[in-house]
Amino acid sequence: MICDFCHEREAVIFMEQTSSDGSRRKINICLDCAMERGISPDPKSIESSIGNLFKELADISRKIAERESKLCPVCGSSLGEIKRNGKTGCPECYAIFKNDIRCFLENSGVKEIFRGSMPARLSSVRSVLNDRVILQNKMNNAVQKEDYEKAAMYRDYLKALEKNAVSGLADSPDEEIG
Repeated sequence: MICDFCHEREAVIFMEQTSSDGSRRKINICLDCAMERGISPDPKSIESSIGNLFKELADISRKIAERESKLCPVCGSSLGEIKRNGKTGCPECYAIFKNDIRCFLENSGVKEIFRGSMPARLSSVRSVLNDRVILQNKMNNAVQKEDYEKAAMYRDYLKALEKNAVSGLADSPDEEIG
């Protein structure tokens, strides 16, 4: 079992708490996390900090529940639903839950950002929103590098995109910019 606190090391101390209503709560702790919380493997000294340990775990559980129940304002999907289904409700979910999704993917074994090509069936689909985001990022990078000529060029492309609601593939800004 993995430690409930660090989620990295193997647990060596296992505790179970039964409340007056009969519900049970199990805690798995690795030796390092136990020592940080004042729990020693010695059975004589373990009683002193068990109460504090359960309070700390309850706080962690409450924070996780609050984060899991956070909703996307566009589609109403919660982070918990996204983790259970493995699917987002809309493209905005990626921006709203970016860090949480990245952590979830890393815990699932996906370590790198996808940098592959677009599937052939979607290659003809081009979104003004995607173009706008790409150009905005390029413009921000140019400003950070203090390359104001490129930044101005990207700004002009952004203005052109805003004027034309639909961008064609042949005259896309990416092809000209390279």
